[in-house]
Amino acid sequence: MAKLEADVIVIGGGASGITAAVAAAEKDASVIVIEKGKTTGGAANMGMGLFAVESKYQKAQLVDFTKEDAYNFLMEFTHHNTNSRLVRRYIEQSGETIDWLEAIGVQFLGSFKYFEGSKQTWHIVKTAGSNLPAERAASNMFKALTDRARELEVDILFETKALKIVTEDGHVTGVEIEHPDGSTEIAESSAVIVASGGFGDNPDMIKKIIGLEWGKNLFSFRIPGIKGEGLNMMWDSGAGENTPVLEQTYTIPGVTDVFKTVSETMRQPILMVNLDGKRFINEEKLNNPVYTGNAIRRQKLQTGFTIIDESVLDYYRKKGLDYITVHHNVKTVDHWEKEVSDILSGKGSEAAEEGSLGDLSAGLLAKDFFYAADSIEELCEKTGIDEKGLKETIAQYNEFVAEGDQDFFKHQKYMHPMTGGRVYAAQHYPCGYGTLGGVNVTDCMEVLDGGGDKIPGLYSCGTDACGIFGDTYCFYLPGNTMGFAVNSGRIAGYEAVDYIDSDDFVE
Repeated sequence: MAKLEADVIVIGGGASGITAAVAAAEKDASVIVIEKGKTTGGAANMGMGLFAVESKYQKAQLVDFTKEDAYNFLMEFTHHNTNSRLVRRYIEQSGETIDWLEAIGVQFLGSFKYFEGSKQTWHIVKTAGSNLPAERAASNMFKALTDRARELEVDILFETKALKIVTEDGHVTGVEIEHPDGSTEIAESSAVIVASGGFGDNPDMIKKIIGLEWGKNLFSFRIPGIKGEGLNMMWDSGAGENTPVLEQTYTIPGVTDVFKTVSETMRQPILMVNLDGKRFINEEKLNNPVYTGNAIRRQKLQTGFTIIDESVLDYYRKKGLDYITVHHNVKTVDHWEKEVSDILSGKGSEAAEEGSLGDLSAGLLAKDFFYAADSIEELCEKTGIDEKGLKETIAQYNEFVAEGDQDFFKHQKYMHPMTGGRVYAAQHYPCGYGTLGGVNVTDCMEVLDGGGDKIPGLYSCGTDACGIFGDTYCFYLPGNTMGFAVNSGRIAGYEAVDYIDSDDFVE
């Protein structure tokens, strides 16, 4: 076997890794990608699009939101507790990245919002033969990037594991890898880019670092293989640790992304309570998954319930749903009865297994998190919600319908009274797309040690290095995780080659 060596080795072939490989190869570097899975794109294949500002699509759609606006918005959102130079560079490059992607064959539908109140920054990838937003549309983008990488003679080693970053006299010299047959060797390089995607599939790390227990008070996507090896390799190589956060949302286990009418109906701005039967949020915020996840996480046992009865369902039957998401595009409750019947009969298990994203729903029965009852008393018995507290809350809520929400000032148009009939509850828990952050980087994606100095030749991008959102993912700028992954990958690829060509490089 010929000795493996390249100018740049990229650990991970996901969104940021395959982008970094293309960027480095475009600057005439030889590149090897170490990917332990069988495909490129990783978790981002499930997504739909990426963040950009001042793109040609926004200009054509008369979107009045500039790079300066985006920078100021994100800095205020994080209370300036982030890397301002990296934020600035990312945002500055984002619009041009759309052009760069189109040049390799990616097509876009335009620029969209995720929810009312968010900014119109989400550039959804077009799926061949359709002019409508589609789930997993971003997989087309990563196929195009992979094809481009192969054109540039990037060597992608699938089912190959990175074991250790090799250094000599403080600078990076390669990566120890394990081949599919179990043999190991040192692949030599002048620079290494770590793009391994965080630790969303490592419950032990999540419990230790994030403080939530998967299957108990967290039901996250758990994309297979995202175990945190890249972060551990960088920490072992001297990278300074920062505290990663969960890219947190919320979910109805076994229901979300499987029974879409029930899921979307139970995520409308309807009554939401905790186990004490008390409201704890202005339910208008239910369309912001991050803020709702934060609120749920503060409740007893990190759970909350949305509650609806036949009178509210009748309103939705006549008027349609209050909130319609681009993601699921459910507008009516036409399939409510069929889905409820399937859930309560236990048919949800097979659908959950087949339709789940990672392990989000696998092995979970929807009927364990969705409840139907003929009375409030029966509902409380099934859910464990305090009966006295819930009855008081419903009575007060119905009064607020006429006089205005005196608790949390929810807009009157969303105040639908609960006046009788069968009653339903959905139980919500914190969820998450994965983890964000773990190492500190410069605006050139250079990894810093514990003292804030660069580790020569070591770069990181994507979620391993994504500390730009502070403690809460900024869903107001939709497409940001994928946007940061792709743009930080471009930056890392370009900068790694510039380092090799610079006077700072040590042979």
